Amino acid sequence: MDQRTRTEKIFERVQTAKLVKLSELSSEFGVSMPTIRKDIDELQRLGHVERVHGNVRLKSVQSETSRTTSGTVVLPTSEEKALIGQKAASLIANGDAVILDCGATTTELAKNLLDRQHLRIVTNALNIAILLGAEPTNRVMLTGGIFKAETIAVSGEKASTFFEGMFVDKLFLAAGGVSMESGISYPDFIDIHVKRSMIDAAKTVYLLADSKKFGKREFATFGAMDRIDFLITDDGLDAEFANWVTGLGIQIIYA
Repeated sequence: MDQRTRTEKIFERVQTAKLVKLSELSSEFGVSMPTIRKDIDELQRLGHVERVHGNVRLKSVQSETSRTTSGTVVLPTSEEKALIGQKAASLIANGDAVILDCGATTTELAKNLLDRQHLRIVTNALNIAILLGAEPTNRVMLTGGIFKAETIAVSGEKASTFFEGMFVDKLFLAAGGVSMESGISYPDFIDIHVKRSMIDAAKTVYLLADSKKFGKREFATFGAMDRIDFLITDDGLDAEFANWVTGLGIQIIYA
């Protein structure tokens, strides 16, 4: 088992157990303690886990989200994400059937749909479902699955199977990172199955990714750039990445 495969398995183990002794991982994977520490260091570098007194645990998500005074969890945003969300919303008309992925940028998209009516919306994001479900003419379908506090969403096998037999006009897909080596990537392996099912259910796929996501590689690689029809991004996208994207036959829409 190479290091990358082993670190993936270690992360899955920590996700399940929440807290695991390094000595247990060393025994379970049949490698030395220095090797396990090296694997954990890599997971720490990616921001997924933290080492505590001979143990490893999932990193707290408090730094990724914040709470209002009423206790509502909000996702971090930026001017670029807001502009991308606004541009993406302009592509959605009354009566459209769409899939909205979870994340800060898609949340910005949802904020710009409050004046739309008769939408059929499928999402795995609880905050988006609540936001758009307030319009009585909209039909909002929320997937099942495992709750992930860092994205205020659900994921996993239940969320993935929800899309079987479904067909919508447009999917607005989020990304953890986008690189030439790995394509689209996400922080968690359980996300990948959901993203693939979303893509399979959509006629047209829009990838929403601000320029800071490019050159970034998250833990779980997805690839899938060959399934993207449009990229919606900001004008800070590096020319090298822009040429790479257009060379793949993807049309770039700048916010």
